[in-house]
Amino acid sequence: MNSLFLTSKIPIPSEQKKIQRNPNVFFPSWILMLILFTTCLVNLKCKPSEQSPNPNLLPYFSGKDFDPVWRDNPELDPNLKRVPNSLELIEHTGKTISPKDWAPSEHLVVFFYATCRGICPLITRNLIQIEPNFSEFPELKIFSISINPKEDTVPVLEKYRKNYQIKNTNWSFFTGKETMIEEFAKGTCGAEMEGFSVERGKYEFVHTENIFLFDKDRFLRGIYRAKGTGDIQRLVEDLRKLRKNY
Repeated sequence: MNSLFLTSKIPIPSEQKKIQRNPNVFFPSWILMLILFTTCLVNLKCKPSEQSPNPNLLPYFSGKDFDPVWRDNPELDPNLKRVPNSLELIEHTGKTISPKDWAPSEHLVVFFYATCRGICPLITRNLIQIEPNFSEFPELKIFSISINPKEDTVPVLEKYRKNYQIKNTNWSFFTGKETMIEEFAKGTCGAEMEGFSVERGKYEFVHTENIFLFDKDRFLRGIYRAKGTGDIQRLVEDLRKLRKNY
């Protein structure tokens, strides 16, 4: 009888350890949950929020493959294609243009060089032809950037513009540092800039025939074919979308 009484009153060592630990069983778990919850909130605030593809919104372009993506906070995504802060260009007027001078207008960018006898004259004439389509966008600027800046000096660009009788004050021609232009063309626009002509058996500049659309914040938002007029209506519609969503 005494033995049973004593056994019922005195816990065995293993049970005693459980009783000592019980008050703290849920404390570490609660702390862990709080840490995880806080981390999730911080990550959500620090990462750009993603949107589903939306036909009413133009995409941004991301990474080396230029993947189209939709972002609520593009400023938080360093992978998006954007005019680099280091880019400086020299206009046909002799004025130096830095990235801050791009705002607050949309820009169309094309690449050319003054001595080109192939696609460059075609693109220039096509842009002249389609200019009336941009009449509803009086602030839209066109930047024709030379991929042969060593030879395309300010006087050369000024003469080129005069030869094509370009009157639009928002259409500028640019030269600059070769490395900066090459980095911008290849890295930001995905444009080919130079190559070797097998047909003519000599080194020649070659370049993209595309038009690149940049928004008011200097993000790349569209790529279009400059040959023909097939892509021009799409470009106009995309400009309307940009205006509507700013």
